[in-house]
Amino acid sequence: MARRDRQSQLFRDLIARLSPELQRAVITAWEDIRASIDWGGLRAALERQDVDRAIAALNIEPAAFEAYRAAATSAYAQGGVLAATTINAPAGSRVSFRFDMTNPRAEAWISQNVGEMITGLADTAKDVARQSILTGYQAGRHPHSIALDLAGRVVSGRRAGGVIELDGPRADRFLALSRAMETAEGVRDLVVMRDGVPAVRYKVNAATEARILRAWRNGEAVSGPDREVSLRQYKNKLLNERAKLIAQKETASAVMSARREEWQQVLDKLGAPASAVIKSWRHGGGVKEPRWWHVQANNQQVRGLDTPFQLANGASIQFAHDPAAPLSETAGCTCDTTFRLDHTWNLA
Repeated sequence: MARRDRQSQLFRDLIARLSPELQRAVITAWEDIRASIDWGGLRAALERQDVDRAIAALNIEPAAFEAYRAAATSAYAQGGVLAATTINAPAGSRVSFRFDMTNPRAEAWISQNVGEMITGLADTAKDVARQSILTGYQAGRHPHSIALDLAGRVVSGRRAGGVIELDGPRADRFLALSRAMETAEGVRDLVVMRDGVPAVRYKVNAATEARILRAWRNGEAVSGPDREVSLRQYKNKLLNERAKLIAQKETASAVMSARREEWQQVLDKLGAPASAVIKSWRHGGGVKEPRWWHVQANNQQVRGLDTPFQLANGASIQFAHDPAAPLSETAGCTCDTTFRLDHTWNLA
């Protein structure tokens, strides 16, 4: 693992501390949406094959994500405050550095990045719902069954399951498992041989695999009670997995973006040019298959706050976890970018 300096460790610790809060906020938003579904309106719209009204009945609104907005905004603020404590001010300098959340750039970042993420989460849910409805009709499923695919079933007074919290690939896997367990033929399709041993095609917990394999050996569908608990467990796994990935990426993006903004505020206060800042790429390690070009970039330095790192795979990135960078460069990344002030910038 690459050695991390104190500045990198401070930000790594902050991201690790804040990510669970953002994860909870994502899950809270979906719980609110699920609890607010107009079940009667959904059923009626599906019976009329009115897809748009069915989606409207799900009540997927950006307002449901206010806890997410607050957590992401807080992560941005805390990232900036921490950055202000790491400024290597010139010796003897009496200038104090604070992070100003009211700076128009900071406010614009929140509006654009947090707002766009919320819109994206809501739009993805509507797209998943639309696709689930259309494939349900194509498969000849009853409107009630399609509604359950979307919204889940009421368990102990709360609606659980359904696909609206999932992205497209996870929703496809969930529905494939759900529908396959309903028939003996579907169960047969779920079971594959691995090194001569029967196993479930999808990655599920041991108890769910045992239920499916028992049904397979008996040549029957998975029973209703077994199917219900299996789908609840699988759905929770997929939802927590998705929420964790979103939280890790968006927390790191908010913290690191605020860090960069604080350095711009420092330059503004000192009247210094962008070239007075030296940035260093720090590979984070800690993952099984790190991006080799991120490893190769470890300790690479560039001069200038706005000068990008040119990575060996051709990517051009301003800093680790830059929200403007492709997802392929940021998802699951543990890298860091440190900043320091070159005290010779104003010496002719």
